[in-house]
Amino acid sequence: MEPVIQLLADLVRIPSMNPMGRACSGKEYAEESIALFVAEYLRRRGITAEVQEVKPHRLNVVAHVDAGAERTVLLEAHLDTVHADAMAVPPFDANIVNGRLQGRGACDTKGSLAVFMDALCSLVAEGTKLRYNVLLAAVADEEYQFTGAQTAVARGMRADFGICGEPTRLHIIRAHKGVTRWRLRTSGRAAHSAYPERGKNAIYTMGHVLTALEQHARVLTLHPPHPLLGTPTMSVGVIEGGHAVNIVPENCWIEIDRRTLPGERREDIFGDVRAALKDIGDWSMDAPHLEAAGMEVPAGGEDVNRLRTAIESSVGSAIVESAQYATDAGMYCAAGIPCIVFGPGDIADAHTDAESIDIKEVLAAREIIRRFLT
Repeated sequence: MEPVIQLLADLVRIPSMNPMGRACSGKEYAEESIALFVAEYLRRRGITAEVQEVKPHRLNVVAHVDAGAERTVLLEAHLDTVHADAMAVPPFDANIVNGRLQGRGACDTKGSLAVFMDALCSLVAEGTKLRYNVLLAAVADEEYQFTGAQTAVARGMRADFGICGEPTRLHIIRAHKGVTRWRLRTSGRAAHSAYPERGKNAIYTMGHVLTALEQHARVLTLHPPHPLLGTPTMSVGVIEGGHAVNIVPENCWIEIDRRTLPGERREDIFGDVRAALKDIGDWSMDAPHLEAAGMEVPAGGEDVNRLRTAIESSVGSAIVESAQYATDAGMYCAAGIPCIVFGPGDIADAHTDAESIDIKEVLAAREIIRRFLT
């Protein structure tokens, strides 16, 4: 087995599921075990690796190779995965079937992490001259709140260019939307349902809120579109209210998902929502529990062109495009690190009950990153 595939299998066999707000505990529901594995793997190969605590048992790993170069590149992939509930393939066995390695995280995004680790370690072992100094970051909590990337930036991570590993089918993603999520609440007054006139129904109030938000979401799609990403969007995905059917509900809440364009600000987003609800009373908004910026880097930048050349020389053609989802790249771009998204695997396989990745694509990605770094 090729070393990069063996490394990928080892990573998949270490569960690193993100609790994602659930009351889950245990080693399989955090990044600690896999982070310690990554750090030790790098150290055994002569690469300095620092472990950062994001939250208890939730760790980042940041490694550095000083090549004496003028510029530094960040290679980043996240350690966490979504849950492995009811998977149709064994989630942590890393079986290889028909040329594909199966398991939770194989595609999203342990394939990219294995590529970055193996490419860097093999070049260092060979004594190959690197074009860049390299920061390799393996971060926590990308799947839920992006706190791993936030912590890395807050602790001073700096680079001239970055590649965030995600399943892009070896395409370069140079722009993607961001996301802001928060809860909006309505309040009322509880009463016996036999005497509803004695109370104030928070669910009825939320009905008016939802109608206004639906109209606001339609207005967003009429905004002048971004040339790559289209218009911003908004969706209400969760609603909860009341305690029992025979009690007039005194509270209700919804959770809002707002997909943002590069440069949009929270103040403007919330201001637009407040304007849409100005004629409705008894509601309030929580601070966002998730904010990830949209990002865009120029198509013709030096580093993007170098990666494009590495892809073309390895697989014959390079595709540069945009995406509607959000990644850690938005955090790094906002912190002043121009960052694109690239890696083996297909986003259509991510989070599925039969997640897997094409071994040939992993091998191709390894060759591309080696060529890019040299």
